[in-house]
Amino acid sequence: MKKEDTMTDATEFKYWRFCAWMGPVFMSVFIVFWGIMGHNIPPWNADLPAATIANWFRTEANTIRTGMVLSMTFAVLYAVWGLAIGRVMTRIVPKDSILVDLQVWGAGLTVVPVLVSTSFWLAGAYRPEALPDYVLQLLYDMAWLLIDLAYAVTTVQLFAAGVGFMRDKRTTPLIPKWLAWYGIWVGFMFVAECLMPFFKTGAFARDGILNFWIEFMIWFVWCPTLTFYILKAINRIEREERT
Repeated sequence: MKKEDTMTDATEFKYWRFCAWMGPVFMSVFIVFWGIMGHNIPPWNADLPAATIANWFRTEANTIRTGMVLSMTFAVLYAVWGLAIGRVMTRIVPKDSILVDLQVWGAGLTVVPVLVSTSFWLAGAYRPEALPDYVLQLLYDMAWLLIDLAYAVTTVQLFAAGVGFMRDKRTTPLIPKWLAWYGIWVGFMFVAECLMPFFKTGAFARDGILNFWIEFMIWFVWCPTLTFYILKAINRIEREERT
């Protein structure tokens, strides 16, 4: 191998690592700006009167605007993270495997409902004093219905990544098989979000123990755990290619 090729490979792996770190960066930004500043961890209970949510929009307008603007700005990092996963997958399955495409597209499409739903929260905070209570409640409901019911695009990513990682024939796989199965399980669990529109209180409501705390937490465990192993896999791939 030519020296120039080795240098190019080393630089390329730096890009992989940079993209892999964008997953945790996205999560950190999302927790702080979408979750805390946007009052989405936990969300407002769907059974609350419209006046309660409307008053929140009016009194915390600047906080919500800041949180949603930064959430929308950094949302693309999830797609960038998916590209790093795809690169590692190409060392397990063929580069032209449909599994790589499905994982990358699933990560990319996940950004779309995040962007659109945060725009609803931002719209509510843009001129809340001019909107009636029920409209502000509607915007909040629309945002949550979209971000929850668009789960299928992320499920595509989880399934594709899990199946791809399961095909690793190495004695010690790049990504542990248990994590591949965990990701597939998380993708299946998301189907419970389909129950959310039928409940305003209880376990299946948007702030319920199942549809919020369990569903979101199992994904929040998967993302940093997978990132840890993706970074390890990149180091291993680089070592293997240099020997």
